[in-house]
Amino acid sequence: MEVKLEAEEGGNLLFSAAVGAASAAAGLLAAKAHPALPPLAMALAIYPEYLLALKEGRNWSAAARALAWALGATVAVIAATAYFGEGVGRLVLNGPEYKEEMFKWIKTGVGAEGDPRLFVKPKLVELAVFSLLSAVSAGFLGLLLGAYLLNYMNYYVGCLFIHAKPGYTLTVALAGWPVYAVIRVVGYVCLGTVLSTPLAAKLLKAKFSGRSLRRQLTVAAAAIILDFILKATVANAVYQPILKKALGL
Repeated sequence: MEVKLEAEEGGNLLFSAAVGAASAAAGLLAAKAHPALPPLAMALAIYPEYLLALKEGRNWSAAARALAWALGATVAVIAATAYFGEGVGRLVLNGPEYKEEMFKWIKTGVGAEGDPRLFVKPKLVELAVFSLLSAVSAGFLGLLLGAYLLNYMNYYVGCLFIHAKPGYTLTVALAGWPVYAVIRVVGYVCLGTVLSTPLAAKLLKAKFSGRSLRRQLTVAAAAIILDFILKATVANAVYQPILKKALGL
């Protein structure tokens, strides 16, 4: 029975990843009408799955499905950017602006990416907004904001592949998404899931394990704190010189 349940959950995660990839691709096509459509399409696509897991009281499963969705969307947007070129930025909210900011940081080492004086306050505001949106919408608006943040990050990473020197594709693949950013996504997803549960419990009559929610909140807090620490210490010391060499800036 346990093996069957594990296999079923594995299938659900593959489906969630496919939903992420397909909705991101469809969203980019729809963005020709309005660039706000990609994150909306992505959030609408995954939310029924996410909500179903919450309705069943499975907060860890909801988070896992959201992470699989994010992974699928990441692959799709990076691949689309690398294949079709920087013009994809017209379809991604804040994409070109973020790419320019990050390329400037890679070239000079100056910028918010590795400077706590510049990134701590905006990140705390972002975290507060994400938390509020997740709590008041049973997670939907948190997923919407998450899709927006993912898309411009992935557009930037796709541009790294475009500009990578010959022989440095693997370097970009490994360093484009820094480990602290990956940890941040895990932290945000776990936090958003925990904050989704009160409204889900009220509207869907869902029942959650208090112990499980406390553990998930602990994971979220640890991941978010670790993100801040690593961003402040290894962004400039490790990632900036690696990417500068990979791009020849």
